[in-house]
Amino acid sequence: MGRLIVADAGPLIVFGRIGELDLLPKTLGQVIVPDDVETECLRDPDRPGALAIRGALESGLLAKASDPLPPLPPFPVLDAGESAAIRLALKLSAPVLIDEKAGRRIATNLGLTVIGSIGVLLAAKKRGHIEAVKPLLDAFEAHAYHVSAALVRAALIRAGER
Repeated sequence: MGRLIVADAGPLIVFGRIGELDLLPKTLGQVIVPDDVETECLRDPDRPGALAIRGALESGLLAKASDPLPPLPPFPVLDAGESAAIRLALKLSAPVLIDEKAGRRIATNLGLTVIGSIGVLLAAKKRGHIEAVKPLLDAFEAHAYHVSAALVRAALIRAGER
């Protein structure tokens, strides 16, 4: 797989919660998880999705990566995982998988290609990995991963489901 993407915790957690982590590498290519993102995802082993993420890291479905050295200055408005994902994406000249608005804005301003969880669903449908986006959006909501109504409407329209 020649393509790779660096992941932040949010998308990993939601796809882990709904049991669809395998959709990430199928759709995006090799998914790289920086140390700080792994720590954030696995900090509480009882947190929904943590067991799935641990299993995906141990099996190689998701690839671990050390944070780049020397570290770039931290991004003060972001948490450690978001900062690490952006720094590693910059180092690798790779896209970044991130949902948090401030992180997406910073990554875009730094010239990175950004994709979010909704973008993964749209790409997965386009590539035939899933039949419909709506059931997975419903699963996001059922597993306490809120997506704005406007974003859901836009995604369903783009997916041809509305």
